[in-house]
Amino acid sequence: MGSMSNLLKLAKEHLWGLLFLVVILIGSSIAVRIWKSRHPGAMSVLESQAMDMTAMKPPIGAVPVATEVVHLGKFEAKVTYTGSVAPLQEQVIYPRVEGWLTNLHVYDGDTVRQGQLIAVVDSPDLRNKVSEASAGRAVAASEVPVARFNAARMQAEKTAAQAEVQVAKNELARAKAMLAAAEKTVLQRQKEVKSARANLDYWKNEIAREENLFKAGAVSRQEYEAEKAQYIAAEAELENKEAMLEEAKANVSAAKSEIAAKQSMVDVASERAAAASAALYAARSEIGAKSAMVNQAEAMTATASIIDSYRYIKAPFAGRITRRYVSPGQFVTPATAITNIVQIDRVRLQANVADKDIDRIRVGAPVTARFSKDPKLVVNATVTSISPLADQASRTAVVEAVVPNPDGRLLPGDAVTMEITVSGYAESISVPISAIVRKDGRTAVWVVRSEAPKGKRIYYCTMHPEVTSDKPGECPKCLMKLVPKTSEGHKKAHLVMVTTGLSGDDRIQVLSGLSDGDEVIYKGNIYLKEGDIVFPTEWTADGPREMPKAPSADEMPSMLGMDHSGHNMTATAVDGNKSKSSDSVSESPRSQKANGERIYQCPMHPHEMSHDPNARCRKCGMKLEEKK
Repeated sequence: MGSMSNLLKLAKEHLWGLLFLVVILIGSSIAVRIWKSRHPGAMSVLESQAMDMTAMKPPIGAVPVATEVVHLGKFEAKVTYTGSVAPLQEQVIYPRVEGWLTNLHVYDGDTVRQGQLIAVVDSPDLRNKVSEASAGRAVAASEVPVARFNAARMQAEKTAAQAEVQVAKNELARAKAMLAAAEKTVLQRQKEVKSARANLDYWKNEIAREENLFKAGAVSRQEYEAEKAQYIAAEAELENKEAMLEEAKANVSAAKSEIAAKQSMVDVASERAAAASAALYAARSEIGAKSAMVNQAEAMTATASIIDSYRYIKAPFAGRITRRYVSPGQFVTPATAITNIVQIDRVRLQANVADKDIDRIRVGAPVTARFSKDPKLVVNATVTSISPLADQASRTAVVEAVVPNPDGRLLPGDAVTMEITVSGYAESISVPISAIVRKDGRTAVWVVRSEAPKGKRIYYCTMHPEVTSDKPGECPKCLMKLVPKTSEGHKKAHLVMVTTGLSGDDRIQVLSGLSDGDEVIYKGNIYLKEGDIVFPTEWTADGPREMPKAPSADEMPSMLGMDHSGHNMTATAVDGNKSKSSDSVSESPRSQKANGERIYQCPMHPHEMSHDPNARCRKCGMKLEEKK
């Protein structure tokens, strides 16, 4: 309790002092806020020392660079491989028969036509075989007409036999028709007999009844006699019908006998026809056998002639003789090499392509070929074949392009460099591979941006010189007010993040980040910083062809990013919460120093200068010091 009383007593004694201290702290905080709100980006000395000095330092002079204006167009990714020239065809000529070589009149380097006679092999045995085969063919051919005559005779006999068979069959058919008619008559007569018997039975009963009536005197004799006459007529009718039935049955028996006789005639004629057919088949088979013998003899003759033609060694295609292995008079066999011939009116350009690229190459892809023996010789071709087999040791496959070679300039074994197009895309932007740089792990390129037309009033950020505007405002990066200056029409480097696609040997596809007409830096871009002034020039193997002129003393303020108008230097002083402009002079700082005028400079930002000894740096707020 005592301690608490002492604290309360002490607080009462110093109440006004504490209140005064709190007011001072609150006022200071408000003043700092007001200062920062009126001077965005202003910082303390410690804050300024913590800044990245390389980011604040603007470029001095112009950097020579090589540039290219990029446009939308067809991009072709290419790969380059070395290879060699191979003949379209190459063949070592061997004889196909053995014998003594004669008439060999070609030498190394000779040009031959397709089918041209190169050499002859003398072989008497082959000539004899041709004669033997021809004689055998003649004998076989003479037996064919005899076989054909026998076949014609057998054909005539067969035709006669078939005619007899037909006549017998016709007679048999007629007999069968007579039998059918007789059988039909029998059926009719049987019906008539049956009808007559039924009629007789009726009159039997009727005459018996009539007789009883006559005896009883019920009917007259005349009536009785009339009835009896009917009875007698019925008996006669039955006898007649039965006789006719027997006659019809006799006709059926006769017709059956006739049918049996005619059937026997048909059987005999059919046997003769069958025998004639068999004889004809045999005759025709004999013709086939004789013809086969003739064909065999002809084949033997043709084979002998073909084998004999092997004695004449001819060029399989038009080309050039590269080597002659034997001399005339030497005994040769099918294993003896005679000459080597190559076809070079068209040649094959071959290269072993790595498996990482082989899948991107298609038949028909454009090929640009260059040759070591003649750097000026360039041949445009297309891929004609891709080997389906890869070399397991080198992991490569052969890609080939066949090209015409009418003048024979390309020889087998010549070294060739093949630039092969692996893909093509319409409406793509591409840049030289040397234009690609890496920034914070991302892919980027430097592009050239024109500051503004020379003499135009523009506004820029002193902390970020790359930020410019046509009108006053604030820097979007640090919120500092933009400072006016007069443009000198400089070109400046600006880093652009891009997305890349396929690449060739010296170019790479840019999918996003660039626009048609952008000017891209591809040489001299290694040490560039954002906003550096660049000097586009032609680039050679030794570097830039032309170097930019060194900035004069009058141009230094412009190069340093200071405000100027017509060569007058203007610096903005910062004093407390108020700012004012220093006096303008018509001379450069160097010339002013030479005239004895005092110049004050920021130790942290040497490009911040003024004539006012009380001026402060616009960037860090430090007081300017006199320049020694």
